[in-house]
Amino acid sequence: MGEEEAATLEGQFYEFSRLFDNKRDGTTITLYRFDYWLRQTKLLDDRKVTMTDTGILFNKFNKTELNWDEWMEFLEDLCELKEMDLEKTKETLTNCGLPGQTPVNVPQYRDFFLTYKPKEKMIF
Repeated sequence: MGEEEAATLEGQFYEFSRLFDNKRDGTTITLYRFDYWLRQTKLLDDRKVTMTDTGILFNKFNKTELNWDEWMEFLEDLCELKEMDLEKTKETLTNCGLPGQTPVNVPQYRDFFLTYKPKEKMIF
């Protein structure tokens, strides 16, 4: 049996940048794909790190997709803003597995209505 190749951050960037579209070349990543990646690693938990945080930092580049160097700058900014250890974050992103190996719940705005209760039925 052959040994598995060790995961690299560049390899993960390539795989997640091609998420849901194998025709992409893997050189740029979109905000949606990166948020999915962060959700798979459980770093994006809507408490400490939110989609708003990533969106604001991503828009700093005025692009819809970031290449490797821009993405690294984006990741450094995110870690600095949220006071996360950059090396630990890179390790987590590297070792989270390939896209889709872990179930990821991407919340939708409609989820709010699943827990909605009319004011009259609320207990105070």
